[in-house]
Amino acid sequence: MDQRVAGMSWIEPFMGFAGLAHPAVLLAVAVGALTGVVIGVLPGIGPGVAIAVMLPLTYGMNPLAGITLLLGIYVGAYYGGAVTSILIRTPGEASSIMTMFDGAPMAERGEAERALSLAFASAFVGGIVSALVLAFVAAPVSQFTSRFGAAENFMAALLAMIFIARAYERQIAGAVMMIGLGLLIGTVGIDPTSNEQRFTFGLTALQTGLPLVPVVIGLFGVAQALVLLSSPPGERTAEPMAAFGKPRLEHFLEPLRYPRTLLRSLGIGTAIGILPGVGSALSTTMSYFAARRAAKQPESFGQGNPEGIVAAETANNANSGGAMLTVLTLGIPGDAITAIIMGVFIVHGIVPGPTLFTDQPDLVYGIFAALVSINIATMLLLLVLARPFARLSRLDPRWLGAAILALCFTGAYSTSSSMYGVWVALGAGVLGWACALGRLPVIPLVLGLVLGDILESTLRQSLSVSSGSWSIFFMRPIAAALLAACALAVLQPLVRGLRLHWRAREARQQASS
Repeated sequence: MDQRVAGMSWIEPFMGFAGLAHPAVLLAVAVGALTGVVIGVLPGIGPGVAIAVMLPLTYGMNPLAGITLLLGIYVGAYYGGAVTSILIRTPGEASSIMTMFDGAPMAERGEAERALSLAFASAFVGGIVSALVLAFVAAPVSQFTSRFGAAENFMAALLAMIFIARAYERQIAGAVMMIGLGLLIGTVGIDPTSNEQRFTFGLTALQTGLPLVPVVIGLFGVAQALVLLSSPPGERTAEPMAAFGKPRLEHFLEPLRYPRTLLRSLGIGTAIGILPGVGSALSTTMSYFAARRAAKQPESFGQGNPEGIVAAETANNANSGGAMLTVLTLGIPGDAITAIIMGVFIVHGIVPGPTLFTDQPDLVYGIFAALVSINIATMLLLLVLARPFARLSRLDPRWLGAAILALCFTGAYSTSSSMYGVWVALGAGVLGWACALGRLPVIPLVLGLVLGDILESTLRQSLSVSSGSWSIFFMRPIAAALLAACALAVLQPLVRGLRLHWRAREARQQASS
């Protein structure tokens, strides 16, 4: 009897593909993937906005078709965000920032097709594997992550921040300063505990804080547009970007040359996706800098290293399966987007959680199959549309800058349906432009802003649970392990520096004697 049940547990996930035979579900796969790619390419629009707009359309659909449509937008946006990150240095999504770091330099030296192929193939691997993880290890993984509380999430975010600072060893002072600035910007608004205003300067609009999406749009999109608009008349964008050839099979297979990076990024992306409220930006950050630290030539990251794209995109798309894992097994959304997707469950009277696997097994395994199908459809779609996107690079940079600026301001306006988002994007754009002129890294600022809210909320929750005692970070085993990793990450470069200092001192003493 036990053997039969065990056998069925491996067969049932594949039975979910039967649900895809419904025309409405197939249409949802195609429309969702196309919408997601377009949304991902447009800077600042974001899948969250698109999913929120499309949510009412799912009310008249069957549950699987409605969920598939929103998942298509969710996954497709991850793929699409890499296109503009690589071709025009403008991340379509905050999670695509790491892809821009190495993808754009590759495009500028004539390897746009290779960079995009790497990004698409890595995202495909991440998406397919995360869907398989979701199908086969949902219950065991959810049992482990149910032990994660605020203390563990705080330590995970703190460890990511240390990795960010260490990645800029030659600019560590500037990186730490920019992280601090990001954390400071993240405190703008009303304190969630005391209800006191912080850095609002009496302005009502600032009481809700500075929205992340317009800030990211400004720091990257608007700043890049200002750079292009200041280009000399008659100059064109990099010719290598215009020389975008046909996709080549060897470039799609190239991620397999980095098996350790693939496996590490799959693990990080899926694990971070499982953590409620953390998001894909953290998973791509941790994966990228973990690959950088493990590389034989870490200084090549940021200069067009293919391994950087593999690490970022694999973790980015692996995040989607992890995020859905907590929704299906615990009824807890992994991020804001999966929280919206949960609305489809609620509208149809379905309660996500452990009982979902027994009450609605066809729906659960249909979602697994839908994720696989969406990744395949999105991949095929981008193989057709990547070359038209590459034509952006043939434009006069000033025209391209104006177009990027218009898209950025449209995206910024859509986030709040007011000029507030536009003004935030403009201010952030000027700041990003100034940082570029001063050669200060902007990425630590953005990641400090992203992680700041996580750090503050989880720290408050941890101290509230422990009645103000900091021992919670030592007494909980997982939190203590993450704390030890933080200490090791801080002390290791200090110890290495001391060793180099003593060796140099001994060498001077030997030379003088």
